[in-house]
Amino acid sequence: MFIDEWFEKDYFRELALDYRNNFVFGQIFCTHAYYPHENLEFWRPVPSLGEPTRTIASHFQLQAAGKDAFNRAYPLHAPKLETNEEFIVIRAKKRPVILLQQDVSIEGLDNAGFRGRLQRHLFLVAQLFGLSDAKTGRVEFNPSIIERVRKMEFPELMFIPRLLGVLELDSMLRLDEVQSVFRANLEPTKYALSEHVCEILRYQFEYLISKRAPSPYTELREMLLND
Repeated sequence: MFIDEWFEKDYFRELALDYRNNFVFGQIFCTHAYYPHENLEFWRPVPSLGEPTRTIASHFQLQAAGKDAFNRAYPLHAPKLETNEEFIVIRAKKRPVILLQQDVSIEGLDNAGFRGRLQRHLFLVAQLFGLSDAKTGRVEFNPSIIERVRKMEFPELMFIPRLLGVLELDSMLRLDEVQSVFRANLEPTKYALSEHVCEILRYQFEYLISKRAPSPYTELREMLLND
C-alpha cells in the first residue's frame, strides 16, 4: 500500500470562501520559486556615461563571482546597492507550493530607532515538482524511486497526487527545498491538504529536523514500508 492509497479521496480539502485572506497550513499556492545556484554569478553594474561618481547604473553585465565578490569598490545610489551587496543571477519559475508556516508576529519587540528588522512577515513554503513533463508526458523520475516516495521512505519527500484544476500532475513535495516568500507574492488556491494529511506532514517535517519518534508520521511510514 502507498500513502495515496491509504488516504484515498481524503487527500485534499476545499477551504472556506475567505481562503484568499486566511491562509492555513497545507494550503496550496502558486509563486515564483528560484533554483538554488551552485555557480555564483552576479549582474555587475556598468557605470553610466557622464556619471563620474559611478553611483548610477542603467546597464549591467554578467560576471562570475571573483575575489572581489561582495566587496565592490563603489556603492550604487540607483538602483541601491551597497559595496558589500551584489545582484545575484538566479533563475526562477512559477511553481505550486504548500504552506508550512505563516508569518509570525513576535510580540513585545520594539526596535524603534534601530535599523534591524525583527518582523519580517515571511511565509515558509515547500516546492512541488511534477513527476512527469507537463507538455510531453515523459516520466521525469525512475518509477521505482516514485514507489519508494509513495511508501514514505524518504523524510525529505512526500508524494502529492494530482488535483484537477490545481495540480495537473502527480507531484513530489520537497521538504529539502523550502523557501521564504512575502505574502504579496503568494497566489492562493482554495485547496489544502486534508487535516489527516496535514498531521502527517507536520510530523514529517519535524522528523526531518529532529528525527523525533514515534509519531503519526513514523508509525504510518513503518506500516507502509513493511506492507
